[in-house]
Amino acid sequence: MKTLILASAVAMAFAASASIAQNSPFSAMKGKIKPGMYDYKMEMDMGQVPGMPAGMGKQSFAHQKCVTEADMEKGTAFDKGRDGRSPADCEVKDFKMSGNSATYKMVCKGQHAMEADSMITFVPDGYKGTTKMAMIREGQKMNMTTSYEAKYLGACPK
Repeated sequence: MKTLILASAVAMAFAASASIAQNSPFSAMKGKIKPGMYDYKMEMDMGQVPGMPAGMGKQSFAHQKCVTEADMEKGTAFDKGRDGRSPADCEVKDFKMSGNSATYKMVCKGQHAMEADSMITFVPDGYKGTTKMAMIREGQKMNMTTSYEAKYLGACPK
């Protein structure tokens, strides 16, 4: 269960922003970051999840990724190695871009039904954002808040 929750959170934190190819509501995000090495940090707060030990509802993750011009053209600049598409059975709604910030809702149906409200802001050296997600897993209602940040470190190693 913990693995499923973490996978859902990681997917939702990056899924929408990972899909900025043409014909996507996220195409307005194209050009908001530059190629190079990024340091990614994500903090999740799942509250008290039934069946998990106390304190396990908060998780932190960090990694680095080189973003290339090709990643930006394919629309995979923000993902963690996925195929750059939004999860199956998910739909983006209410996408709004204003200046360097975007807000949107993602609604997923089917086996992994959930709703998420996200906000992302592009800053000169990367981006930051939050996602608030509500889902039902194994009959239990779960709410999760994810905060993430990507900071530009410089050119990718050769």
